[in-house]
Amino acid sequence: MSSAIQDILLAVQQYRVWLHLGWLEVKQRYRRSVLGPWWISISMLIFIAAMSKIFSHLFHQNVAEYVPFFTAGFMFWSFISSSIMESTEIFRANSGFIKQIKLPYTTYILKFLVKNTIVLGHNFIIYFLVLAAFKLNPNWPFLFVFPGMLLLIINLYWMSLLIALLSTRFRDITPIVTSCMQILFFITPISWTPKLLGTESLIVRLNPFVYLLDLVRNPLLGREIPLSSWSICSCIAGIGIVATLLLFDRVRTRIPFWLD
Repeated sequence: MSSAIQDILLAVQQYRVWLHLGWLEVKQRYRRSVLGPWWISISMLIFIAAMSKIFSHLFHQNVAEYVPFFTAGFMFWSFISSSIMESTEIFRANSGFIKQIKLPYTTYILKFLVKNTIVLGHNFIIYFLVLAAFKLNPNWPFLFVFPGMLLLIINLYWMSLLIALLSTRFRDITPIVTSCMQILFFITPISWTPKLLGTESLIVRLNPFVYLLDLVRNPLLGREIPLSSWSICSCIAGIGIVATLLLFDRVRTRIPFWLD
C-alpha cells in the first residue's frame, strides 16, 4: 500500500495543481455562458420550489419545516450523486493527461471533487434564499457543517477513486452506478422525512447515505449531528479508504493500459 500512500502525499504537496485545474474545469464548462454555473442553481431552485409544493401536500408536512429540510437534503444529494456518478469517467476523461504527463492519480480525483465543491458553493445561495423567505436564523450548530463537510468529502474521495478504478477496468460499472443512485434517491430521506417510516426502519438504519446527509443537513437545519452519524461515517471512511488503497496499490500501474 506504500505506493498508493505516496501517490496521495505527492498529490497533496501539489495542491496548487488540482485546485487550479478544478477551477479551470468549471470555467471551461460554462465558457461563453452568461450565467455560467448559476444555471445549475437556477434549475435547482425551480425544481425545489415545485417539488416542495407537491411533496409537502402529499406527505402532509408543514411547509415552513419541509422546505428547508428538502432544500438542504436535495442540495447535498446533488453534490453526492453527481460526484459518484461522474467518477465513472474520471480516468477516461483525463486519459490524455495520464498518457502524456506523470501526475499522481489522486490529482484527478481531487480536481474532480474541487469542481463539484465549487458548484455546491454556488448552490448555497438557494439555502440562504430559503432562510430569508421563511425568516430563519442559523444558530450555533451551523458551524458543524464544516467538519461534517470534511468527513463527507473524505468518504467521497475513496468512493470516487474506487468507482473510477472499477469503471475504467469494467465498462458495465457505469450504468450500474447510475441505476443504483437513482434508486438510492427514493430510499434515502431527501424528499421524505425519516419519521414517516420510523427510526427503526431498516431502510433508514442500513442506508449509509442517511448518516452522510446527517453530517451536513442537520447543521443547516439548526440541529446537532447525532453521535451515531459521526461514528458510523468515520468507520465507513476508515474501512473504505483502507480497502480502496489496497486495490489502488495493486492496479495503479495498469490504469494507462485500461484506457486503450
